[in-house]
Amino acid sequence: MKRVISLTITIALLLTLGAGCDKSTDADPSSSNGDGSSANAASDSFEPQRKTESVTADITDSMIPQVIEKSITYVQKTEDGDWEEESRTITKWEIQQELALSDTVWTFGADDITTVFSIMDDSFKGKSGKCFLHFGNEVKDVQTQVVDNGDDTSKMDITFNTSVDVFFECWGTKYIFESVPVTGAEAREDGSIDLKASAPEIGDVVISIPSSVQSSTWKDMLIAESETYITGTTFDSLSSFTVSSPQVNNGFWDTKITNTKYGENMSPELTWDAVDGASKYVVIMIDGSWLHMDVYTTETTLVAGAFAKGERGAQYVGPYPPAGSPHTYSVFVFALKNETDDPLLLFDMGNNSIDSIYQDLDKDTDGNTGNVIAYGRLDGNYTYPG
Repeated sequence: MKRVISLTITIALLLTLGAGCDKSTDADPSSSNGDGSSANAASDSFEPQRKTESVTADITDSMIPQVIEKSITYVQKTEDGDWEEESRTITKWEIQQELALSDTVWTFGADDITTVFSIMDDSFKGKSGKCFLHFGNEVKDVQTQVVDNGDDTSKMDITFNTSVDVFFECWGTKYIFESVPVTGAEAREDGSIDLKASAPEIGDVVISIPSSVQSSTWKDMLIAESETYITGTTFDSLSSFTVSSPQVNNGFWDTKITNTKYGENMSPELTWDAVDGASKYVVIMIDGSWLHMDVYTTETTLVAGAFAKGERGAQYVGPYPPAGSPHTYSVFVFALKNETDDPLLLFDMGNNSIDSIYQDLDKDTDGNTGNVIAYGRLDGNYTYPG
């Protein structure tokens, strides 16, 4: 009996040892660290790692250049895992320089004009357009404040006072708002701007300006607005000189020169550079093909109000375009070497051509060409409000 019990105990011990060997052999080697500790336990005990970096963004393409400094925290949640952005804080957000918008022009396009102007109704939805903004007045009372939007983004509120001329064209129709008061703007981190404006004729309006806005010139805006701008002439290769007038401001003629109920039909003051070898000058004001002025002179200055309707070579009639239609009134001054036959001039009428006038002036009385030595040009727009 003792021998049976002893044998049973021996068999039980052998079975226990065998089971232990099988368990050790089948186990995943990676589950052991070789020192009796568990690798899973080591992984579970990994503490997330964090690091913080400072980043500076110079936004130079925006209508309002800015500099933004951010503190960004990254976290590594698992050992050898990727670093992920956990949070960011704006530590500095400033306008790069003094708000230099005065006498600047900006242009941009939009696939949907309603995304640009808050006052546009649904009839414009999905219609593309091109926009111009011309800041004319000095920018005053500038103040800035960075505001948290509450959705992990921020904006910079900018308050200031100025005015802007707004022009946009949508599907062939032109819209012009002059001297609209501006009270400020909201700048976003991507460089886009929401300009806040208000005027009696349009009410409160937000003009949304993308970060891809481009600097332009008042002349580009003048050409875009105009129905009658003369874009090219056959004498563009000639030497040119400067023509100026105090009645032209930022590309617009003073109302005084117009032959409207708002104007005085006053011929403008004009001054230009003297040209060596010139015996006289011919001054032409033309609106597309409509002739408003022809003056022959040996002087380089014409005083304001010197001319009215009269004889050829000394006459003027002011602009009187249809209401709401921006027209360009271009002054051309031709410096002549010798006398010439009178050019074909249809005063206060259409069907004139500045190229034809030039060709007539370019021949002297003997029929020799090259009589025009140089020319000057001055453009200005006028829109009759009605």
